[in-house]
Amino acid sequence: MRAGLTALLLTLIASVGALLGLALATEYRPEPLEQAAPHCHDDQATGLQGDSFKVMSWNLQYSAGRKLQFFYDGGSDVSVPTEQLHETLAGISAALRTVNPDLVLLQEVDRDSRRSARLDQLPTLAAASGATCILSSPYHRSPFVPHPPSDPLGRVDMHLALLTPGGMLNGWRQALPLLQESALRRVFNLKRALLWAELPLAGSKQPLAIATSHLSAFSAGDGTLSRQLAALDQWIKTRPEGQPWLLGADLNALPPGDLPQRLPGDVRAYRAAAPAMAALLSTHRSAFPLAETGSRTYLPFTAQEPDRTIDYLLYGGPITLLNSRVAREYSHLSDHLPLIAEFALTEP
Repeated sequence: MRAGLTALLLTLIASVGALLGLALATEYRPEPLEQAAPHCHDDQATGLQGDSFKVMSWNLQYSAGRKLQFFYDGGSDVSVPTEQLHETLAGISAALRTVNPDLVLLQEVDRDSRRSARLDQLPTLAAASGATCILSSPYHRSPFVPHPPSDPLGRVDMHLALLTPGGMLNGWRQALPLLQESALRRVFNLKRALLWAELPLAGSKQPLAIATSHLSAFSAGDGTLSRQLAALDQWIKTRPEGQPWLLGADLNALPPGDLPQRLPGDVRAYRAAAPAMAALLSTHRSAFPLAETGSRTYLPFTAQEPDRTIDYLLYGGPITLLNSRVAREYSHLSDHLPLIAEFALTEP
């Protein structure tokens, strides 16, 4: 009996060791700046048409829904039951069809992750939005994440994504500063990024630059979040003169004037990032009035109302905001509410 248990233990250790070795050998190591090729079904797409266009930015929480409390949020859940996953993905797809945006900027899209039944969610989302051009890039990719120890996350492939029924001229993935942590933890952790593309615009001399990102949570005030915000600010400031641009992102940071101490848990990252957020939002326009509670977007587990603004839609160049809203009717689909805004181009 004891020999059998010993053999089983050794087998388990060997299996885990082999998986860890595979992860180390196949670590996702993106370049600081990589060209990312859009996948377009219509080579003749000429870009956005008409006098205005609608944008939707949304952190989907990998279509996990709001019925589970995951380990990184203080709970114990790791994976999403398959039936629940398909139910939430169907709800998100219905939302995309109802809103019918011209541009979709997404965070936390799983494309081949154990926690979400290894389902590639992107084709379903693209079809629901009527997209003919798709650009995506991973920011958490590993063949095996050994955490949490009791039920390892396993394979993860989570992406940022940009979707549009218009054309895309080109795309890029820009790596963002990483958490200050050990080299071993970095092997398995998120590789944060800025994903952006340029879209042709009918009657415009400059293409429209669109970007999405998802900045670090759990940085514990180590300066990572501030460095990432500075990188986004630099991207904005290097847009060519006269180019319209949009950035929809989960910044994991509070707007200026909001008090971190009113929130539960570890708020060190919010405090540390406050100067960088103030600098970013003092020089760039937001599609939402950040001081208002109606702009709050994050819903903690079991919460009926969002308690903080951490999702943003910034814009600049020859572009005018026509209207915007936080889509509260979709609060059952993700722990983040989607941002919806309509814009019009103006003469530079």
